[in-house]
Amino acid sequence: MHIRLLLLLVLFFSLSFAQTQNVEVLAKNVKKSGDVIHAKGSVVLYSQKYLITADRANYNQKTGDLHLYGDITVLEGLQYSSKTGEATLNLNSDIGSFAPLFFFNDLSNLWISCQSATMSPEYYITKKSIVSSCNVQKPDWKIDFSSGELDRKNRYLSVYNAVFYAGKIPLLYLPYFGFSTNRDRKSGLLRPKIGLSSSEGLYYSQSLYLAPYVNWDLQFIPQIRTQRGVGINSVFRYVDSPYSNLNVQSGVFNEYSKYVQDNSLVNSSHYGLEINYDRSKLFSGYFKSAEDGLYLDFIYMNDVDYLNTKANNGASYSQLATSTLNYYFKQDLNYYGMYMKYYIDTAKESNSNTLQELPTLQYHRFTNSMFFDNLLYSVDTKVKNYERKKGLNATQYELNIPLTYYLSFLDDYMHFSFSENIYLTYVDYSNDSTVQSYGQYSRNYHKFSLYTDLSKAYDTFYHTLYLGLDYVVPSKESRSGYFADFIPLDTQEKSISLNLAQYFYNQAGDKKVSHTLKQNYYFSDYRYKYGDLENNIKIYFNKNIDFSNTTFYSFEFSRFSKIQNTLHFSNSFFDASIIHTYENSTTSDTNFITLDVGTDYYRNYNIFASMNYDLKNSFFKSWKIGFKKRKKCWDYSLVYSENTTPQLTSSSQNSINKKGIYILFNLYPIGSIDYTFSKERDMTSGGI
Repeated sequence: MHIRLLLLLVLFFSLSFAQTQNVEVLAKNVKKSGDVIHAKGSVVLYSQKYLITADRANYNQKTGDLHLYGDITVLEGLQYSSKTGEATLNLNSDIGSFAPLFFFNDLSNLWISCQSATMSPEYYITKKSIVSSCNVQKPDWKIDFSSGELDRKNRYLSVYNAVFYAGKIPLLYLPYFGFSTNRDRKSGLLRPKIGLSSSEGLYYSQSLYLAPYVNWDLQFIPQIRTQRGVGINSVFRYVDSPYSNLNVQSGVFNEYSKYVQDNSLVNSSHYGLEINYDRSKLFSGYFKSAEDGLYLDFIYMNDVDYLNTKANNGASYSQLATSTLNYYFKQDLNYYGMYMKYYIDTAKESNSNTLQELPTLQYHRFTNSMFFDNLLYSVDTKVKNYERKKGLNATQYELNIPLTYYLSFLDDYMHFSFSENIYLTYVDYSNDSTVQSYGQYSRNYHKFSLYTDLSKAYDTFYHTLYLGLDYVVPSKESRSGYFADFIPLDTQEKSISLNLAQYFYNQAGDKKVSHTLKQNYYFSDYRYKYGDLENNIKIYFNKNIDFSNTTFYSFEFSRFSKIQNTLHFSNSFFDASIIHTYENSTTSDTNFITLDVGTDYYRNYNIFASMNYDLKNSFFKSWKIGFKKRKKCWDYSLVYSENTTPQLTSSSQNSINKKGIYILFNLYPIGSIDYTFSKERDMTSGGI
């Protein structure tokens, strides 16, 4: 801004200037002697590459040599600037020297101060320098170094004989240290991760990062746990189009024999492979008005400790690992889909009898009119393949066709529809000669729907209401052959369903209350008459506070089958949510509470906590508490956490309780260093 004002003042007072083909010089006094321009007083010089201000300058138009004196500022592009007291610079060759030099990167807020520096087209070479991104007068951290090189093209700083200071206190000496001063990816070593565990010893990991091209990178992550073992993981990231993203992870961890014996582990080596790929416009770009998408989330591992040893963050994982592959193609009224699921139960040593869904194929015809506008139809057909090495396999074919007649009356206040629903399925079994080789089922049912959809504005609020009654009457049904317990059938019973949905808005159009209610009544004699009463309500007290409740009540068992309450509060300083979940079904019951709290009330501090407490078994499944301090040029986090993770042993899958302290330091833009101190306890044996 000061340069723009200076230019305006110079032009306003009609100061003299001299101009060449590539360089323009403005000053209070300008004289030319041969090829040399002598400028004095508020000098402004600019070329295609530089914008320079100084008290005095001599510029040789023939050789390109520039000598600057006084209060000198050099701007290179829009992001980099430097200040010096005396400088020489050849504008043709980009070779120069500065004494002293203050260099500033506006993108990262990083600055370098040195006694002297030389410049070439490739590098700045500095001597007796300081680098930091903090306040210049009293930096919270700084690095003193005897010499350094700043790559002008890649903006990568290499320093030698470096001493890291926290304030005025020297903490660490490094003979060499390097980091990027911009946000572009660059190959090299990433920050180390350090931890200390009561059962695993010292943990150390440092990644090698390779980024040779803009559309892919590769990361190798070796690690050592001094009392447990060694391992290596890799991450490959690739973007093959503007609509896709690929992430491939793999790794292996080899246990020390003593750790295997002490913990009765099944496997002394844990390995796995993960592939995640998301892609839209795979084939749809070749067709008019088409849309498609591919999603792959694949994981293979020999046991759960592959996940437990990937990192040292104390994360817990589900017992069941699921791989998914989905693809769909949609054009006009037609939809085609393919879905695959592969399960690995980490509690088992072998998954040869685990049932897999490989694959499901679907064709769907969207709802459309037939013969006249009020007669609608749709078609849905699926082929499901259930497969495993040991046990019964099956292929299921399904066809579902609803035909619907729709009309409205009472001046569109009431609506009525009648649908005839046809369902056919055939199952072909294999891999087990003890059961019948097929199953065949067909049914149709009639559905009558009467509903109203209303809205009305009042003086202080706006209300919408949907109220509907569905009456289902089964018709003909035929069943033959055998149906395994894993085969889903779209059976229907004679029933009445009441559905209500309503919303309240204030005068500003903000939603204040949402409410849904559903109740089924069944006429069948072989099951209970009333389905669960399903009630959902959410209240928005203001823009900061909302409360939601989900309640399922079982009339058959005279008890609540599910209750979940959520209270959420957030503003610019504070965010908190507490969730209580209770479920009581015929197979299992759970009762737990989760809490998440975070606050930015104190300036530059973020205090946070979370917990997951099992009320039924009276223990914490996981919890953590910590804080993060943020300043302009650095931040650090201190977290204490505790969680329970599974571990496959020779007798069963035990639970390991892991307590840990996590410390993270982040220096802008250098990066971060984290430390972990943890303690493990076998929840089965009680050992430490």
